[in-house]
Amino acid sequence: MDKTNPVQHILVLVDGTEASYRAADFAIALAYSLQAKLTAMAVVETETLRQLLNVKILSNVEMGEFERELHGSSERQIAEVHERALRKKLVIEDVIVEGNSEEVVPREVETRGVDLIALGGFQSNRASRDLLTRQRQQIVDHAACPVVVVK
Repeated sequence: MDKTNPVQHILVLVDGTEASYRAADFAIALAYSLQAKLTAMAVVETETLRQLLNVKILSNVEMGEFERELHGSSERQIAEVHERALRKKLVIEDVIVEGNSEEVVPREVETRGVDLIALGGFQSNRASRDLLTRQRQQIVDHAACPVVVVK
């Protein structure tokens, strides 16, 4: 990798939406052109499930089922992005983490030495009522590195 390039490692957040797949395609092309490392990451929002359990919207059994389903979905989403990268002959690291995006994404950015985050576009006026939009907005607000929002 070229050490003069300010982008050595790109993290793309994958959540199964078309916007996140567009962000993945953008990140793949950018990583290829910059010869940067690329990591695809999905966050299983276990914190949200725990909150639903605490207010008795979910039972322990239901929480376990949802968590397994979310992991399975994340694995399929990451596999799709991985396949897209391989078609471009680009090596990609796949990561699935659990927790609250607002907490785990900054931790992973720091731990992995990420220089740029790519995430799918969103409408900020929906952040107060849409969980996924709120999570994306929090990532943009709290990121320690540049964030590219791909529409």
